[in-house]
Amino acid sequence: MKNSFIIYFIMVIGISFQSCTEDDFPVPPASTVPSFTYKMSNDDFAPATVTFTNTSIVPTTVGTAVFYWNFGNGDSSSETNPTYTYAEAGVYVVNLVVKTSESLEIRESSKTIVVKDPNATGTPIYYTDGTKVYQGLINTQAPIFTQINGLTTQTSYSMAIDTLHNKLYISDYGANKILRANLDGSEVEDFRTGLDKPIAMAFDYQENKIYWNTTTGIQRADLSSNVLTQKEDFVTGQANDPDGLAIDLVNRKLYWINYDGGVWSKNLDGTGEKEIIPGIEGASIMVVGDRIYYDEYVGSGDVRIKSANLDGTGITTIAVGISRVVYGLAYDPYGQKIYWGDRRVNNMMRANLDGSQAEIYYKATAGTNGIVIGKRQ
Repeated sequence: MKNSFIIYFIMVIGISFQSCTEDDFPVPPASTVPSFTYKMSNDDFAPATVTFTNTSIVPTTVGTAVFYWNFGNGDSSSETNPTYTYAEAGVYVVNLVVKTSESLEIRESSKTIVVKDPNATGTPIYYTDGTKVYQGLINTQAPIFTQINGLTTQTSYSMAIDTLHNKLYISDYGANKILRANLDGSEVEDFRTGLDKPIAMAFDYQENKIYWNTTTGIQRADLSSNVLTQKEDFVTGQANDPDGLAIDLVNRKLYWINYDGGVWSKNLDGTGEKEIIPGIEGASIMVVGDRIYYDEYVGSGDVRIKSANLDGTGITTIAVGISRVVYGLAYDPYGQKIYWGDRRVNNMMRANLDGSQAEIYYKATAGTNGIVIGKRQ
């Protein structure tokens, strides 16, 4: 009986397959797919000549294709692979439109091109979207950020600028290491490897040391040592996952905030470890003058930036309604503005230190983590 059922089942399957012909499931005709790449001269500074390479897919069945280029400033071209010179710095949205004669398709593709100003001055600002690092300048012009080529990570939440030695440090949470590079992204190297999920970093220039968090504490290392494994524990036994940290260089004190609860402090000589704001959850902290600034998770879609005295008293609210826990608070001492990232909506925000004049400073295409600000040029 079982054999008869199996034979019947195989026959039904076979008949089913035979009944499914190409006429029943016709293959749709191939479509036109517009796309292009480009290369810029002069290190992306104006005047920059851009060579466009048309990589569009145009099937033979669609007929003749005609290409229309719009260079984002009113100029255009109908060449297949045009070359165009941007005389002025700016952000240009280049649009390629493909029209076909037989299938009567009209397809388009766009890319944003950033032409940098060779004479631009301002305060350097950096952020990471988690895998790539971007740099820009804070000045009176609209913000323009460009990716630093060759500087990538597995998963990064934070960066730090060594303003004394002009170095950029990037923690790679995913690869369990810290990278170091020049401020332009050149000479990238591993600084420390084999770490435990590093995120935030801070410098003690007096002792020439760098501090970073682990999942259960804080470690530190000598900035002058090139030994990849050189490090020592400074804080241990923190079960609530330290994420953000900052150093008060004047009072020689380290502050950190735990992802699962509490703001803590400890003197850099190793004494006086204590919790100064219990219970709160957050990921970023910084010291500005005689106050600390940190984020606090209140509820889903309601993360807040708060400020307190150095001893944890005198708490005030700076910003509310931030979508996710903040990775990377930064302070611009020249403009006296605080910057933070709203990761879910990809906004870089800024405000005065009291929270007034809050505004979207920059709208990114991906996350705005690890915001750091350097010395004015």
